[in-house]
Amino acid sequence: MALKTGMFLRRAERDDMDTVVTWMDDPDFLHFLYGDPVRSPKQIREHLTAVLGRNAPNTVPSGMYLIVESSEHGPVGLVSIMNISWRNRSCSLDAYIGNKSLRSGMVAGISLYRAMEFCFDELNLHRITTYIYSFNSPSWRLMELSGAKRELVMRHHVPRDGKLYDLYAYGLLRREFETLRERQAARFKGKSLAEMIAAQQEALAQAETAP
Repeated sequence: MALKTGMFLRRAERDDMDTVVTWMDDPDFLHFLYGDPVRSPKQIREHLTAVLGRNAPNTVPSGMYLIVESSEHGPVGLVSIMNISWRNRSCSLDAYIGNKSLRSGMVAGISLYRAMEFCFDELNLHRITTYIYSFNSPSWRLMELSGAKRELVMRHHVPRDGKLYDLYAYGLLRREFETLRERQAARFKGKSLAEMIAAQQEALAQAETAP
């Protein structure tokens, strides 16, 4: 699962605990975190210990954390794959960049794309659901660029900065992701995944500046 950019996804281990706790204690990180933020480092550690603990033999996991690792920067982000339904072949997916200096670059796009690949190719799922706050326009625009559909709007769902914001639920099907992969492969034949994501980021920037 290595990328030509020197980034890859790997399973989160207990050795990653301090790094993840630091990210989750960062107000900027928590601003975009889906769900109620854990209030103390102790609670964060208890939650992560439960999730990162190895499953008992013959136990099928219902969720997992993956670390986004960079050969240059080390751990830079966290991918959360939760609510896995093996019967329905579906899950909920979230990707967060913990390294502040990389949040505005292509790292988020690469992380999200690789997480999608993992869900569809490795876990053999049929559907991904992602929940994104309305103020997080870079993330939901990336989902729309991937072919995902906004299927639900929960109005005034989350308070941030003294205001109430909507929550968007996006759904991405395997066939929609395959369409994305085929379209980009034809368009960027012979180019790296990093260049593909860079082009998507450029399209996102143009969409945000368009009148």
